[in-house]
Amino acid sequence: MSAVRVPWSHASFLAYVGGITILVAVVAFLSLESAENGAGGLVGWSALAFAVLASLAFLSKRSGRSVTAGLYALSAVAAFVVFFGALLDWLGWLGDLDKGSAFGGFRFWLLVLELMLVVAAAVALRIFRSPLLVLVVAASAWFFVTDLVSGGGDWSAIVTIAYGLSLLAVAVASDSSGSRTYGFWLHVVAGLTIGGGLLWFFHEGDWDWVVIGVAALAYILLGDRLLRSSWVVLAAWGLLQVTTHFAGKWAAISVFTYFPLGLVLFPFLGFEGFEQSHDRPWLAALSYAILGLVFIVIAQLLARRRRDAIPGAELL
Repeated sequence: MSAVRVPWSHASFLAYVGGITILVAVVAFLSLESAENGAGGLVGWSALAFAVLASLAFLSKRSGRSVTAGLYALSAVAAFVVFFGALLDWLGWLGDLDKGSAFGGFRFWLLVLELMLVVAAAVALRIFRSPLLVLVVAASAWFFVTDLVSGGGDWSAIVTIAYGLSLLAVAVASDSSGSRTYGFWLHVVAGLTIGGGLLWFFHEGDWDWVVIGVAALAYILLGDRLLRSSWVVLAAWGLLQVTTHFAGKWAAISVFTYFPLGLVLFPFLGFEGFEQSHDRPWLAALSYAILGLVFIVIAQLLARRRRDAIPGAELL
């Protein structure tokens, strides 16, 4: 089953932006209808949205516009799952979903809804062969498996890491079988789940962040070995988080005050330990400058290895 893929261009960029925009708009619209009309009204509106989007997807596929068809199919999957969930809620089967944790308690019909998302995305992938649907299948399968076998907390993090390692094996097999286009999103989800699980356990003390730094370097080596840049991108994000931790400590400042990027790079930590006297702010800037130099050195080392293996490759 070959994937539908087109070279990067301004046209493909606009098509993907349009498809993602439609997806966001559909979800937002159905969310508003749910608040105004309840489960009963949501059943009707989501069924209508699914019918329209599925029709557009099949019409686009028939006319040979495979990329557009896949983008419509992505929104159609979302509308179908909303319809199925609204139907379960209308029948009174979903019950109270507020358990304090995304994976808290055994909720049979919620598991059925999660599984339906996996199945719907897999069916759409089979029909429309859009790589974006691989992301939906892999991510929703993680959520279903984690919710099925864990109840939140450390155990969910362990399951998440195990899922990521298993998905990595599937991604490598996909690459070997010639399905590198599909494999891209498998690698992305594998990297996110493994990294997310590690961050759950290691995000407090200095040695915790040393572990994350070592894991980030391992990500770079793995990405270079597999020729998958997604691992390197996630490694860079991890090293930025490590630098944010130590920059705030060494400079004795609030990194969030001087470097707003910390709000994005530091989702797992609070503000404790950072609201100190602002006496060495230059150390924070120096820390990030050193990290930038480290990135450049690593890039040059990787490029040199590639040049040795492939004569004529660009030397950074």
